[in-house]
Amino acid sequence: MFIEYNPFSIRKYMNKLEESGYFNGSVLVGYKGDILLSRGYGWSNIEHAVRNTPQTKYRIGSITKGFTAMAILQLQEQGLLSVLEPISHYLPDFPKGDQITIHHLLTHTSGIPDFVKFPDYWTRIMRLPSTLDQTIDLFKNLPLEFTPGERFSYCTSSYILLTKIIELLSKQSYARFLSRYIFNPLKMNKTGVDNGRTIVNHLASGYSVWKEKIHTEHVDMSIPVGGYGMYSTVEDLYRWDQALYTNKLVSYESLQSMFTPYQANYGYGWAIQQMEIGNKNHTCISHYGDINGFCGNILRFVNDHLTVIVLSNLNITPVTWIGKNLASLFFGVPVSFPELATPIDLSEREVQRITGTYHIENSERKLTITHEEGQLYIRVTKMHGAPFQYPIHPVSITEDYIRCRAEYIDETLVFHINQTPTQLMYREMDQTHIAFQLS
Repeated sequence: MFIEYNPFSIRKYMNKLEESGYFNGSVLVGYKGDILLSRGYGWSNIEHAVRNTPQTKYRIGSITKGFTAMAILQLQEQGLLSVLEPISHYLPDFPKGDQITIHHLLTHTSGIPDFVKFPDYWTRIMRLPSTLDQTIDLFKNLPLEFTPGERFSYCTSSYILLTKIIELLSKQSYARFLSRYIFNPLKMNKTGVDNGRTIVNHLASGYSVWKEKIHTEHVDMSIPVGGYGMYSTVEDLYRWDQALYTNKLVSYESLQSMFTPYQANYGYGWAIQQMEIGNKNHTCISHYGDINGFCGNILRFVNDHLTVIVLSNLNITPVTWIGKNLASLFFGVPVSFPELATPIDLSEREVQRITGTYHIENSERKLTITHEEGQLYIRVTKMHGAPFQYPIHPVSITEDYIRCRAEYIDETLVFHINQTPTQLMYREMDQTHIAFQLS
């Protein structure tokens, strides 16, 4: 397949994101084994003015799951387990373990409750040190949410159990097993499992947004392990990506089982989808990951041999959208570039016209526009229901509408002030929501 790639468009897009304050992290675009772009943007550490580079290490959240799945397949090839066997063979004291197979754990079809969705996860669980067994005890004795295999429900608890199985069968820690059988063979020298105690050189600081950039809430890294506990760089993840085209780690048969779309088009630690770009579908094997202060995505367009890796240490960043835009530009499909606009002032009456709470049509989400100390803010929930509050800046006004641009994230808000109640057109990534003012 011949692709007329324009490297200038990808670099220009990322430069515009950085100039607009819309990206803080590192990006890699690779094609057929060649690195087309590998660069850091913004700050690895704001306090000490340390820049992000391609060698900056980021916590990668649930991108970890692909490595956990690979470890399981390696143990299967070593003859130590079968993904089709019930987990009672390995965890005999786990309730209903005779009904749950390793395949169910890998594909999020086990029915086990997900501990990261518990009401006290954010306020208590994630903040306290925990052993692997203590984490398992959080959900071990709870009833299954559905019959194993019946349906898909994303579940980090399953990957904590897989971590336990890896440690039991290999007789070594999860971190040591991955180092020996994955990181070292691939020369992923800047990748590891973060235990939160060991000093990791060049690890970025994680940030969030509440009115301004802030430190994120603490998460004790003894908890995530094989569910969402790794750190890596864009260049190391590209080494990982390239190895997945080969039989260096496991056989092609095992790779096929990993990348088969089971329920909800999820394989073993990877999502498999047909991504529409322009008027064409491209097979994309991907995974998103986030953890306090960090988010990332790896997009593998396997039939095109294109890989896009986006890692950020600002957790509001829409890394999946940015990654898709980079892929679109590679395939010659135009995307909208961030616009640089000069903020304008609003009268007190105009401010009053747009402030208040809005209900987003066809959803349960609401957003609130406030005016505090001369600054407009939007307060809205995003992935996992996490709340964010960040500035918005008016950039144009007519008799019919007031148009605003968000800070920190590439979003547009158009308030139709000639309607009662005020109607809001809210562009969030590639979706435009209609919202109506409630108060």
